[in-house]
Amino acid sequence: MGTFGNREFRTKKQQQERAKSFMGMYTRLVKKNSFIYMGIPMMLSLVFASHVMTNLLSAKFERHDEKVKELDETEALKLATQKKRRVGSINDEYYRLQGFMEESKDYEPKRVKRLPGESENVW
Repeated sequence: MGTFGNREFRTKKQQQERAKSFMGMYTRLVKKNSFIYMGIPMMLSLVFASHVMTNLLSAKFERHDEKVKELDETEALKLATQKKRRVGSINDEYYRLQGFMEESKDYEPKRVKRLPGESENVW
């Protein structure tokens, strides 16, 4: 697209009104000193945002750390001396977790017989 298609036409009256408005004055100042009026505010906003994000994240992690606390000696001894451990085999635990023990006590998984000529899929 050509250069003339990018700008909208303004009459002299509209140009004077725009020059008196905030945006008109700001664009004039940005054209004169772009670093002062555009660069410095951008950098300040980035620095401000990084400080705000740091504070927010530190508060989040502090809240998380409050949930996970260190055990003192008495609590550690209490946990170590508790006898809630079960004694059993791995198969019993597997069947208990699968819910097989409640359904039938004599359940045992068996291999399905293969059709003649079907591979055994043994690795």
